[in-house]
Amino acid sequence: MSAASEPARVTQLATLTARLARCPDLDVLVGCALDGLAELFGYEHSLLLLLDVTGERLTTLASHGYDSQGVGSEVRVGEGVLGMVAARAEPMRVGNLRQMVAYARAVRREYEQQGEQPGREIPLPGLVDAQSQVAVPATVHGQVLGVLAIESTRRLAFGADDAAMLTVISALIAAAIEIDWAYDRAAEGVPELATATRGAIPAPPAVRTRVRFFPVDGSCFLDGDYLIKGVAGRVLWLLLRHHVDDGRVEFTNKEVRLDPSLELPELRDNLESRLILLKRRLDERDAPVRIEKTGRGRFRLSVAGDLNLECVEA
Repeated sequence: MSAASEPARVTQLATLTARLARCPDLDVLVGCALDGLAELFGYEHSLLLLLDVTGERLTTLASHGYDSQGVGSEVRVGEGVLGMVAARAEPMRVGNLRQMVAYARAVRREYEQQGEQPGREIPLPGLVDAQSQVAVPATVHGQVLGVLAIESTRRLAFGADDAAMLTVISALIAAAIEIDWAYDRAAEGVPELATATRGAIPAPPAVRTRVRFFPVDGSCFLDGDYLIKGVAGRVLWLLLRHHVDDGRVEFTNKEVRLDPSLELPELRDNLESRLILLKRRLDERDAPVRIEKTGRGRFRLSVAGDLNLECVEA
């Protein structure tokens, strides 16, 4: 628990709120929020996860203080501290994580016995010797959008005031996601200048990347290494197909959202958040494919080298 006095913590919260208000987009805001948790409140290890469109899994969007960012790592709703927070839509504090770790391992073994193969998934960031954790739901209009969590190597490290502070900050993040979604929808009424843009014909590439896509769960692999799955994986495959077939490099959120192959819900699909997840995962992997935002509701696909696309139906 932070040693700062109550007035000091209010000032810290005001400082973080002002920083978030100046962020130009959701991607920057997410990083700013987690950096602020460390700099202003001393929460050095934090995670932000988003609920997927099925409501069954949480996916890591960003982390702070870990050796690996773990972007794209998943937690089942109802599993462990993070999953239970999403299921119950209530904050949760744990002062001794050893029992929770043992429970999570037991659940994992059960999934493996049922035929699940979690070994190919991205490891969830976490302290090996973590003792305390606080997790709160990021909620807007009564709907859980994700989970924000912090952890520590000390037992009983966090108190009720830490949970309360994290709840306020998670609400700010959830509101930002909702506002970004509204702006993104509003921008769809603006003439689409980028939709029909095509890239210049590149020079013969020296590097060729093999991309394998599994429609059953949206999994994408680059040169045999697992990258991402779900909506983000289907979005990547859609973009790469357009790039290989038509030479496309410029896209709009609107055209992606309307593609039926993504199976997005009509309301609150949070496509922008999925694009941020995909962008961060590609950056973390130092992949030959990158995504760059070019304006409200618009982005560019950057591809280094040639691509060999393979769709695996079975």
